[in-house]
Amino acid sequence: MRKLMLFAACAMLAAVTQAAQVGWTLAGATAYANDAYQFFVIGQKGATSIATITALLDAGTSVDSYAFGSGAIGANGAANVVATASGKTLDAGTYTGFFVVYDAATPTSGSANYAVVSGATGLTKTIAATTATVAFAGGNASSILNDTDNWKSFGPTTGTPEPTSGLLLLVGAGLLGLRRKRA
Repeated sequence: MRKLMLFAACAMLAAVTQAAQVGWTLAGATAYANDAYQFFVIGQKGATSIATITALLDAGTSVDSYAFGSGAIGANGAANVVATASGKTLDAGTYTGFFVVYDAATPTSGSANYAVVSGATGLTKTIAATTATVAFAGGNASSILNDTDNWKSFGPTTGTPEPTSGLLLLVGAGLLGLRRKRA
């Protein structure tokens, strides 16, 4: 009898603490079909904030290990991952997610740009212990992704110096040489 009660208690505990299956959707990325995206959940896999991730991207550091999920924008301009197919779960709690969309299929530092999609009401979810599925939704992100002010360089940019800068440098070096010669 004792073993039967212990088994029943374990089964009940497992049912109550069932983790929710997680999926995500992002629409409105039509201009970036087949380009890469990453989905992050704050508090998961070391992603403590959006600022943490963007600081790493700005420095040219890969954030692959922080991503909760990733993939390619579909031909229809959307990222759709069904909760039961994602293989990702979350325990009960309130979570906030955000997307990073790249303008390249295989983004590398110095050769790609990124934009962050966050703040949508569908990107914050409260998950109950017995929730079977939950989907974070970035909504239609076309207004964010079509605004060039929202795009930043992934990693440092290697700019070409302007001819005027080079000329000024050359004149300055020449003047220093003349000054040294007279002294």
